[in-house]
Amino acid sequence: MGTVEAVFDLIRVALLFVTVAVAATTDTLSRRVPNVVTYPAMALGLALGFGIGQVGLDASLAQHHLLSHTLGLLVAAGIFLIAWWAGGVKGGEVKLAGAVGALGGLQFAVAAMFWSSVIGAIMALWLLLLRGRLLEGLRRSVRYALLLRADPPPKDDPARLSIPYAVAIAFGTVWTFFLVEATR
Repeated sequence: MGTVEAVFDLIRVALLFVTVAVAATTDTLSRRVPNVVTYPAMALGLALGFGIGQVGLDASLAQHHLLSHTLGLLVAAGIFLIAWWAGGVKGGEVKLAGAVGALGGLQFAVAAMFWSSVIGAIMALWLLLLRGRLLEGLRRSVRYALLLRADPPPKDDPARLSIPYAVAIAFGTVWTFFLVEATR
């Protein structure tokens, strides 16, 4: 990797951390992830993916970073789009997942979405435990998962569980970075 590619890669990593940190903060404080955070991160992730790798016809698939970053965006956003359709996350989290995929590439995005989901489940279980509704929440989750689109409780129902999922995505992304990227 040349000097220019190394600089682009450094910018990509810094942008990844800034994006998830800002998204987690805004989701915690206002329960939303603003488009002004996610859309530029997606665009810059694709642009940096283009700048990092070779794009000629003779380059191998592994060297096509733009392809990897595009697939990362589509796969990560697609996974969370299914969760959004089922009512599990909001649209901002879908776009944040896409931004993580665009900035990290396909392999990184798959791992980050896995760890984000694990951390999100732990956060939800912890909150259910704190509210004394663990069994009720587990029963509802199993029914929800089996039906894929169960009727969620009304917004004023005290049993309704809401977590700032951008926090789970941020922790999953940082964890994945240290597992995948930092060990290279």
